[in-house]
Amino acid sequence: MPVFPPDLAVLHRVLSTVATRKKCRTAPEDHQTPRTGRDRRMKLRRFYNLSLRNLGARLQRTLLTTVGIVLGVGIVFGVITLSDTMSGAFRELFSRAYGAADLTVTAAGGNGPFDEGVLEEVRATRDVGSAAPRLSQPASLLLGGTDERGLPEVRSMRVFGVEPETAALATGFELAGGRYPREGSEVALDGNSAESLGARPGDEIRIGTAQGPVELTVVGTLRIPGGSFGGVSFGMMPLPEAQEVFDKPGKITGIAVEATDDGAVAALQGRLDDGLGEGLQAERSETRTSQVDSQFQAFRIALLFFAGTALFVGAFLVFNALSMTVLERTRELGMLRALGATRAMISRSVILEAMVLGLIGSVLGLLLGYGMAKGLVYLFGRAFRFEVTQLSLSPFALVAAVVVGLLVTVLAALYPALRAGRVSPVEAMRARTGGASGRAGRTPILLPVLGLLLVGIGAPWTYYLAKNLSTELDGLLYASGIAGVVGTFLGVSLIIPALVRPLAALFSPFLRLLFGVEGKMAATNATRNRGRTALTASALMVGISLVVAFSALGGSVLGSIRAYLEGSLGSDFVVQPANSDFDVTFSGKLEEAVARVPGVAETTGIATTIRRDGREVSVVLGVDERYPEIFRLNIDGGTDAFSALDEGGALVGSQLAEKRGLEAGSTVELQGIRGTREYAVAGIVENDLLAAGTGVYVSKETMARDFGVDSDGFLAIKAEPGADRGEIGREVGAVLKDYPQLTLYSNAEWKEQIESDFNRQYVFFYAIMGVSVAVSAFGVVNTLSMSVFERTREIGILRAIGTTRFQVGRLIIDEGVVISLIGCTVGIVVGSLLGYLFVLGSSAGGFEVAFYYPQIPAILALVSGLFIGVFAGLLPARSAARTNIVEAVQYE
Repeated sequence: MPVFPPDLAVLHRVLSTVATRKKCRTAPEDHQTPRTGRDRRMKLRRFYNLSLRNLGARLQRTLLTTVGIVLGVGIVFGVITLSDTMSGAFRELFSRAYGAADLTVTAAGGNGPFDEGVLEEVRATRDVGSAAPRLSQPASLLLGGTDERGLPEVRSMRVFGVEPETAALATGFELAGGRYPREGSEVALDGNSAESLGARPGDEIRIGTAQGPVELTVVGTLRIPGGSFGGVSFGMMPLPEAQEVFDKPGKITGIAVEATDDGAVAALQGRLDDGLGEGLQAERSETRTSQVDSQFQAFRIALLFFAGTALFVGAFLVFNALSMTVLERTRELGMLRALGATRAMISRSVILEAMVLGLIGSVLGLLLGYGMAKGLVYLFGRAFRFEVTQLSLSPFALVAAVVVGLLVTVLAALYPALRAGRVSPVEAMRARTGGASGRAGRTPILLPVLGLLLVGIGAPWTYYLAKNLSTELDGLLYASGIAGVVGTFLGVSLIIPALVRPLAALFSPFLRLLFGVEGKMAATNATRNRGRTALTASALMVGISLVVAFSALGGSVLGSIRAYLEGSLGSDFVVQPANSDFDVTFSGKLEEAVARVPGVAETTGIATTIRRDGREVSVVLGVDERYPEIFRLNIDGGTDAFSALDEGGALVGSQLAEKRGLEAGSTVELQGIRGTREYAVAGIVENDLLAAGTGVYVSKETMARDFGVDSDGFLAIKAEPGADRGEIGREVGAVLKDYPQLTLYSNAEWKEQIESDFNRQYVFFYAIMGVSVAVSAFGVVNTLSMSVFERTREIGILRAIGTTRFQVGRLIIDEGVVISLIGCTVGIVVGSLLGYLFVLGSSAGGFEVAFYYPQIPAILALVSGLFIGVFAGLLPARSAARTNIVEAVQYE
C-alpha cells in the first residue's frame, strides 16, 4: 500500500469521497436529493480539525465523558473553596476575637486567667505604644425559645470584659452602631445575634454564666466579618462587671499590645518575654494565624484526598472513553496513516480531543464546584454546628481546579493516544475481525504482579497514615500516606482484569436465574474485553471501597464508644451544655444543689482545659475523689494510682504515654499559668475516652492552682439503688431551670445524642464520597454506550435472527449489572481491608478501637451494584433496542 506525503488537500478529498460513499451506502434514499459540490465536500482546513469533528460526531460519548471531568473538577474546586473558607473564617475569628494588635500577652500554653497587675508592667515596658486588657470567658446567649427537642434555645457565646477606651484594640471588633459599654451591666452585641433576637440599644438580653443567668442592657452592636461564625455570639462588657459576673476578681486573660514603631515589634516581644517571667508569653499575630492554619491542615488534606479520589475515578472514565474511541476508529485511523498522517499527528489529535474535553469539563466543573462549595459549607455547618455565611473564592482554587482537570485528562489520554499512533494500515483492515477481540481479551501477566506490588507497598502506608491521624504531621508525610491509599487503589485496578472472568462466572448462575439467557450472555460479554470491563469496574471500586472503609472506621469508633460507656460509665444521668459546647462551665454550687436531690447517691464534676506547648497539645482533666466511683477506669498501675492525684500526681492517657515515652514513675510536663510544671505519673489510663488517649488527669485543686480553671463543664449523677429515676430527673431538671444553657440527659439519651452527633458529622464525608460513586456510575453508562456503538453490527444480527427489542435492551442492562457487581464486590473487599487498616492504625495510635465489620453498608453496597447497573444501562439499552436492523447489519 503506497504511503503518500501528508498533503492535507489530498487527505481532504479522499476523506470527503469516503464519507460520501459511506453515507450513500448506509442511507440510499439520499440519492434522491440533489447535492452541490459544496454539500458533498467536507471542509478540512487543518488536520487537527478532525479532533473537533470527532467530538461533535459522537455527542453522547462526549457528554458522558465530560460529565466525569465536570464532577471531578467540581469537587476539587468545591473542597478547596470550603477549606479556604473555613480556614479564613477561623483565622479572621481568631484575629478579631483575640485582638489584631502587634503582640498579645497570654498565659503560656493556653488562655487561662492571670493577675491584672501585669497590665501595668506591660505599659511600663519600653516601645509599648498602647496596651488593652481583656477577660475572655465562655457563656451562652439565651434566645428565649425552645429547639426541636423542647429544650431552651441557646447559642454559644464569647464575652470580653474590656476597658471602654481600649475596647477596639482589645478585640479588633468594629463598632457598627451605638457605643462601647462603659459601666455596669451594659453589653455590645454582635450584629448578627442582635438581629436574631431583634435587640436594639436599650433592650435587655440574658446570658448564661457559670453562676447562673445574667441580664444585660444592649448599648451597641459589633461588626463581624463574614456576617456569622458558626452561630457563635460575641459580646463586650466593662471589665470590672465581667470580672464580677464570671467570678474572676482581679483577673484578665490577655493584653493586646501595640508597639510605638513597626520595626520595634521583634525587640519588644523579647523584652516582654524576658520581663514578664515564667508563665506568660507574648505572641505575634502571625504566630496565632499559623497555629490556626496548622490545626486545619489535617482537615484540608482529608478534603483534598476525597477530591483526589473523585478525579482518580474521573481519570478512569476518560481513559476508558478514549481507549474505546481509538478501538472504534481503528479503520479510520488506519486510513489516515495510509494517506500519510504520521504517528505523531494521530497521537496529537487524540491528545487534542482530551484537552478539549478537559477544558470544557473544567470550566463547567467550576460552575458546579461553586454550587458544591455552598452545599459543602452548609453541610459543614450542620455537621459541626459552625455556620459561615460567605464563601472565600481564591484565584488558587480557580487555577488549581482547571490545571488539575486538564492535567488528569491529558495523562489519562496518553496511552490511548500512543496506541492510536501505533495503528497500522494493514491492522486497520482487520479491525473488525475476531483477532482483535482475542487480543483485547488477554491480560499481560506483569500487570497483576505490579498490582500486587503496589498493594503490598500501599497498605503499610495506609496503616501509617491512620496511626498518625491524631498528630500534627508534616504535609509531605500526610501526602505520602494518602499516596499509599491511592497506590492501593491503582494496584487493585491492575489486578481486576485477572478477576473479571472468575467473577463473571460466579455471577452467571445468579444472572441466569434473574434475567434468563440474557443474563448468561451478559456475563460472557463482560469477559470479551476484560480490560474495558476492569477499567469501569475499577472506577466503581474506588467509590464503593471508600464508603465501606469509612463505614468500618465510623462504625468501629462508635461501637467502641458504646462499649466504653456500657462498661465504664456507672452514672444514671449526665449534665452538659445544651449545644455540646464544653467551653461552657458551671460553678460548684450547681453540683451541691444536685447532690441534695433525694435519691442521688453520688455526683462528680469534670473540669477541662487545653494546653499547647509548641506542637504538643494535651487535654487536662480535673477530677475529684468521687470520679472512680462513677467512671470505672482501667489504670495500668492499679486502682490505687488514683489516690496519687491528691498528692499532686497525674494519670495520663495511653496515646500520650506512648508518644512521649511515659510510664508509671516518670514525669509529664505541662504549661500552666505560672510556667512549666512537672507531675509524677502514677499510672496509664487505658480507656481514656474523654480525651481520646491524650488526657492528663489531675485533681481539681491542682487544676485550679496551676491552670486557673475552677469550674466544671460536665457532671455525672449516680442514683441510689431502687430510687425512682423519673422523679430524680424531674427534681434535677427543676434545679437546672436556673441554668438554661445546660441539659440533663439520662444515660440512654446521652448515648443516643453522642451517636446522633457522630453520624451527623459523618454525613458530611459521605456526601463527598457519594460524588465518587456518581462519577463511577457515569463510567458504567459511558462504557455501555460505547459498547453499543462498537457492537452495532452484532446487535443488528441478533435482531435479524429474531431477538426482540426488549431482549436486546435487557442484554445491555444485564451487562451493566455484571460490571457493577464486579466493581462493588471488589470494592467491598478493598474497603474492608482499608477499614481494618484504619481501625488497626487508630488503635495503635493509643485509642483502643475494636473492629466492627460494617455489615449493613457492605450489603447496601452490593445491592447498589444492581441498581447502578440497571439505571446506568437504561440509556444504552434504549439506543440498542432502537437500532435499525438493515443499517446495523451494514455497519462497519
